[in-house]
Amino acid sequence: MHIIPLVLIVVVLAIVFVLVKKIVITGEVKMTDIPAIFDKLRVGGKDGSFAVFIFTPLGKASPGEAINLQFSIEQGQIGLDWVLLGPLNLRDKEKFLQFAGKLGHKVVAREGNKVKYLRVEEGDLPKLCEASIRDLYAISSDTGLGFIPEGFTWP
Repeated sequence: MHIIPLVLIVVVLAIVFVLVKKIVITGEVKMTDIPAIFDKLRVGGKDGSFAVFIFTPLGKASPGEAINLQFSIEQGQIGLDWVLLGPLNLRDKEKFLQFAGKLGHKVVAREGNKVKYLRVEEGDLPKLCEASIRDLYAISSDTGLGFIPEGFTWP
């Protein structure tokens, strides 16, 4: 009778382990890699493919306090997403909206899988991604960015 709950716990932990191991930071890229990553995703990706860039703003030491920006493909269209999950992404939502708008980009609020995010699909998306990292957070072009590719091969 006590074996069934124990088996369920083990199965759930195994599923969580597989899911967590499946999406891991695979390494670092530089800001100069962003245009090539965008092109590789655009050409080699499909719906659901993405490239996540993770960095910690100056003065923040905790990985939980990182900014996440991503390119993703939705319904055949590549876009730049500001995912509203992490505390800094939530805190800086308006900052990103104003910055992207100032550069002439149309930002659309969306929700998928119960996650809200801001998406830009038009204009020079690699340039917007680079400028967001560099200008909003004073990250230099030679700083390593955490990187998670899914659904396409990099490099």
